[in-house]
This record gives sequence, C-alpha cells and structure tokens, in this order.
Amino acid sequence: MENLTYDEIIRRVGFFRTQANLSLRETSSRLGYNPQFMSTIENKSIELKVKTLLDFCDVVGITIQDFFYLGEQYNKEDKNVLEMYNDLSPDSKQTIIDLMKKLK
Repeated sequence: MENLTYDEIIRRVGFFRTQANLSLRETSSRLGYNPQFMSTIENKSIELKVKTLLDFCDVVGITIQDFFYLGEQYNKEDKNVLEMYNDLSPDSKQTIIDLMKKLK
C-alpha cells in the first residue's frame, strides 16, 4: 500500500460520504456534531481525529480496512470477491490465479 497523505485521507472521506449518498450536513448529524462539522473536516479547517474516522466508517457502512486498503477503488463486488478468495484453500487460490492469467 502506498503512503497516504492527509489530503488523500480527506479525499477518501469525501468519496465514501458521496458513495453513501450522504450530504455534509447529514453526515455531521449522524456523527452527532453540528451541521457544519463535516464541512470543516473536508475543507481542512480542523483536523480529522482517529475516533471521528472510525465513527465515520460506521456511518458510511465500511470498515477501516476498506477505507485504507482500496480507497476510491472500493466497491462491494470487489470486496466480496476478495473475501471469497481468502476463504479458499491454497490449491484453490492457485487455480483461480491460473484462470485469471489465462483470461488476461
């Protein structure tokens, strides 16, 4: 995984908020803050705290791993494929890898 900048983290906050179809105001409300709170986070007037990021992930329905691992490439279908892949035996994983290489 690449090193993330603070700007990239804030960009991901906006991405996941938009993916969840939440306005800045609605997200602030669900987090229990004043209506302008998320606006001040996304325009970097105040710093995003770790607890707020964890709560935010709950509000938008993702895990912290989703936030950091895939970022803007996140989609539920890809996540489901990764979860199914992780449940396979080593031999089955190799079969899937071989199949994917043939399909390229």
